[in-house]
Amino acid sequence: MIGMVLGCSAWADRVTARRGSPWPGFIMQAQKECRLFLQKLLQNPPMLPFDPKLLPLLFAVTQEGSNASLKSVVTLIEQSPRLTTRVLAVANSAAYGLEFKVSTLQRAISIMGLREVRLLVLMVGMSSFIREAQLPKEFDTNKFWKHLLSVATIARALANVFGGAAGACGPDAAVEDRLVMVPDEAYIAGLLHDVGKLFLAASRPDIWEKIVELEQAKGMETFEAENTGWGMDHALIGAAVLHHWKLPLVLTEPINLHHAPDLATSFKMEARLLAVANCLARYSHDTPATLGEDVLEHLPQGCDPEAVSAAVFQSMANAQVAGFAELNA
Repeated sequence: MIGMVLGCSAWADRVTARRGSPWPGFIMQAQKECRLFLQKLLQNPPMLPFDPKLLPLLFAVTQEGSNASLKSVVTLIEQSPRLTTRVLAVANSAAYGLEFKVSTLQRAISIMGLREVRLLVLMVGMSSFIREAQLPKEFDTNKFWKHLLSVATIARALANVFGGAAGACGPDAAVEDRLVMVPDEAYIAGLLHDVGKLFLAASRPDIWEKIVELEQAKGMETFEAENTGWGMDHALIGAAVLHHWKLPLVLTEPINLHHAPDLATSFKMEARLLAVANCLARYSHDTPATLGEDVLEHLPQGCDPEAVSAAVFQSMANAQVAGFAELNA
């Protein structure tokens, strides 16, 4: 685990050095403080309302050729009354239109499908942490949730555009340009891309408040204020915790580098996708948008901007009609 911490710190140092620091000698001090923060966070990671072993198991069991069993998923979910209640409630909801009541967890999971259960588990974990964490009163959880869900929705739409049969990163693309991430994984990446903000605000509210002050005073993006005013950004913090929970690299590398996607080595197209989704979440979606340079610089070569704009507009319109039901998880 120390190797992971040092590796993350090395990446953070490169970003800090690139952005610059307003105080002489600050970078060396920030490196030490950030490294200690990350070590402590990983030694005592955020609490989940279920066994953390459930997360890698749910990703393993949905992979082709996996040996993981449904029974092992049921066993871990049963250990969490909150999660069991949510799974049964969703399986019995109008969304599935069943004429009978589902009373067993195994039957509920069979009806919903493991990918839907995986998403629900992540939603319950996130909402539980937000409710129970000691966040600064200025932390706007509603705005934070809406941003996560917007990025997740857009990322899923982009995965269909980028990686579809005729997409610039589809099956006919060169291996290095091919999108490995499937749409539901893109949604999860969007949902988790900013969890580092939560972990930082809950663990070090003093640092979080200073970053907000710097952001407002200098007109900086959050990640710029984090790297300039502290030496490590929320993307790295979130990726480190998710790696500690053994989530796959196809998620953790893009999350780590969604503000610097060209630094990705294993999943560059996925990192670009997440960077584009993050930028597009700030756009107005009343009409299909004209894409700005912040988006165009990260689009894969050969990707049609108009197709991207249309897909994002449609996905956000559908999400608004649905009312972002995930907020109630």
